Amino acid sequence: AVASAAVAAAAAAAPAAAPRSPPPPPPRPFLTRQPSETARAFAERAAYLRERFGPPPADELAAMRQAALSMVWQNSRQLGCRYPAGAEERAGCGAGRPLATGAAIEGEMRARGAR
Repeated sequence: AVASAAVAAAAAAAPAAAPRSPPPPPPRPFLTRQPSETARAFAERAAYLRERFGPPPADELAAMRQAALSMVWQNSRQLGCRYPAGAEERAGCGAGRPLATGAAIEGEMRARGAR
């Protein structure tokens, strides 16, 4: 009983190991950071693809389409770009979603609480 209490006390006093971060997602074909894209914007595009489409598709054409839709989503969200209705619908950024105006984009997004 005394030994188990000592072990429990030592375990409580020892610093807890930092939680392991989840393994990186599997690489997505055709998802590459663009030359003028910030690391944050690229990470948001990668997260968008994981959340919207799940694991990377095995089909090359589907992978290219998903990468293209991630750019539609990002451009619509950050720059206020508009695309044909079908593309916006597939990307999830179509009608009813407020778009940026092109002026002070980051400040507008923060002010609206957009993420």
